[in-house]
Amino acid sequence: MVQFLTTICLPRNWQRKVPSYWVWGFLSLEAGLLTIFGLAGAKYALLILIGAAALFICFAGRVSVIWALIVVSPVVFLEGISLGAIRAGKWAFVIFIVLLWFLGKAMRGEKIFIPSTSVNYFIIGFVSWGVLISLNALDPIESFINLLRMSSFFGLFYVFVDVLQSREGIRKTVGVWIGTGIFLSMLGIFQYRLSMIRYGIGQRVWATFENPNNLGIFLFLLLPVALSLFFLRGKLMKKIALGIVILLFLLCLLWTGSRSSWLATYIAFVAFGIIAKKRRFTLLLIALGAILGLAVSYSLLRGELSSLLRIGRGLAFRPILWDISWRIFLDHPLFGVGFGCIPIVFQSYYPVSILSLYKLLSPAAGSPHNLFLQIGAEMGIMGILLLLGFFTAYFLELREGLKRTRDKYYQALVMAFLATLPGLFVHSFFELSGVIGPGSYTVFFWLSVALLQAIKRMEGRTSPSEKCLDTAG
Repeated sequence: MVQFLTTICLPRNWQRKVPSYWVWGFLSLEAGLLTIFGLAGAKYALLILIGAAALFICFAGRVSVIWALIVVSPVVFLEGISLGAIRAGKWAFVIFIVLLWFLGKAMRGEKIFIPSTSVNYFIIGFVSWGVLISLNALDPIESFINLLRMSSFFGLFYVFVDVLQSREGIRKTVGVWIGTGIFLSMLGIFQYRLSMIRYGIGQRVWATFENPNNLGIFLFLLLPVALSLFFLRGKLMKKIALGIVILLFLLCLLWTGSRSSWLATYIAFVAFGIIAKKRRFTLLLIALGAILGLAVSYSLLRGELSSLLRIGRGLAFRPILWDISWRIFLDHPLFGVGFGCIPIVFQSYYPVSILSLYKLLSPAAGSPHNLFLQIGAEMGIMGILLLLGFFTAYFLELREGLKRTRDKYYQALVMAFLATLPGLFVHSFFELSGVIGPGSYTVFFWLSVALLQAIKRMEGRTSPSEKCLDTAG
């Protein structure tokens, strides 16, 4: 998330003064800060206060923006902090950034661009229904807190939309996104090699995310973008560089051990081949998938691959989680138990025969590992309808954007986002996806939605009904 503060926090007249190599230097410096502060909860809390002050001073134009971002970087990006209060402070800080952006626009007398998009209806409907069910939730305060956390992603979406007003801004943002993936993949590979040295066996990697599945989702969202840009016409050296980057992402994705992200990435790649009309590439992927599918099926029948795929404790336990979530939904079909409140009741639904495993598997045992079931259990039938409506509306918007976009670079991005959607939909049946997931990876999904709006805006295809919110009053 933090990499995009370079674009978010800079007033427009300052953005031209920041050389592109500063962004890469910023990423390198962040790696050092992650090492220094990554395991220190007290320092992390202190950085929140320092970062908030630095950003406020930054907006007042008193100090260098780059130094402010250096201070803030580990605050926003780190997920793997065990203290609940510290992690809650991170989300409060994200909301603070959104509010500070709005305040900065108001102080400068500028207008915030509000796109006319179906996404708006989803956000308004989701938040409104979330407030309503929170009043009837098992724990209203917990439900409101979780809803506020989710609203921070929506706020960042509008910040992204307002910031991305130029072709250069879109290119830089995508470049920094890929640069973020390079850094995280290298860190993940380093973790894998380190586990081989220490324990003699490779462990699942997570980079700076809370768990390997979150890193898997992040890489899944990024890989179709890198693949689409690879097939874009360009210089040979750029293609070679992107090819190496894609292999780096795939290697790190493999070592996350996230089966749902593997499947989602494969579906996204096949979908891209179909959308981009890359016949040979699509047939190669289908053939490769068939071979791997037969190999895995044969090995599973022989009882092999259990250590690689972790079938025993993973897939075998998941139907129990799905059954529990379904029963919670049937008991609370209209309003659910409250947004983010499903862990409160999950344990009470466990079969007595496996209740002793709850603590061993927690916190995974408190999650359905299915976005649709979790939304149904927490928000009722209306929550499921809102989610399905979002997938449908976003698909139609992407399809329309692909038809109307003429710029080759923009087409490549829209094709990548469109190819990601079926993979994301399937992924949602096995994990919390990037749409409303609790991890920082969700920021990158909403960034892609904002990039689509920016592309429509740059292509002049946006609706005349789009409006601006006058912050000056």
